[in-house]
Amino acid sequence: MAKRISQHRVTARRGRHIAMVAIFVLGSIVGLTPLFVQRTIEASAPPPPTITVAQYDTVEVPVPIKPVEAGTSVGKISFQTVSYPRHQVPERVVTDVTTLAGAVTIAPLPANLPLFRENFSFTDPNSNPVEKQIPPAMRAMTLRVDATSAVEGWAGSGAMVDVLLVTPNQTSVIAERVKVLSAERSTAPVGASDAPMVPSTVTILVTQEQCLAINMAIPLGKIAFALRNGDDIEPWTDPMLAAEKLKRAPKVAADGGKITGFISVKGDTKQFALRDGVWVKADTLSPEFSVSRGE
Repeated sequence: MAKRISQHRVTARRGRHIAMVAIFVLGSIVGLTPLFVQRTIEASAPPPPTITVAQYDTVEVPVPIKPVEAGTSVGKISFQTVSYPRHQVPERVVTDVTTLAGAVTIAPLPANLPLFRENFSFTDPNSNPVEKQIPPAMRAMTLRVDATSAVEGWAGSGAMVDVLLVTPNQTSVIAERVKVLSAERSTAPVGASDAPMVPSTVTILVTQEQCLAINMAIPLGKIAFALRNGDDIEPWTDPMLAAEKLKRAPKVAADGGKITGFISVKGDTKQFALRDGVWVKADTLSPEFSVSRGE
């Protein structure tokens, strides 16, 4: 009897074990099902699109490796290329140095910066007889002249002149020691034996300040030249003369002496003029120099 009860307990215990295992297996399957389903969906879904960041379109720009002086031939310049975003490169920038073959620089160029076509010239400045005579910081300007203002043509190429402004009220010196570079587009100096040709235009070498002053003076009156010796460096004693001063100028006697004083004695017919510091008898009365004996 006892053996049967024990066998019955063993059988019941085994049944419980089997039930527990079944419950555990079933619970595991139920718990893992969402994860399995999720991974299955993820595995079957298409991969996300690749995000591509757009990059700037670049262009290779030639730049000088070291600073370049004005007047340098392009063939003597050492270049290197630098990448620039295309949208940052102005249209005037040189991107191909072969297009500058035979050109020379007309301005100093810094290193490692793009080049502009305005910095180059295909005309050699040494072939321009006027341009090669212009020192740094100086300027050449052209004026219209005639026989009077050009001193009958003697104010030609190579001459040294002073520039005057003549107006109805005064004459002023506006530029001293100005060199004439060319006359009527000729740089040949005036010959010593031949009579000079009277030019219609002359080109003069001036400072920047003189260039501005002369251009300001042109609309105000007549421009004239005063020819001076090239070795003369003395400035004008008085660079301006007003018309009023001419009216008060001393009278000149018939024999050339200057009259600086005149006396007419009241009650007497005698009159005296102070000529060159000496009192002499005068025949006519000058109202500008009339004083009485009492005065």
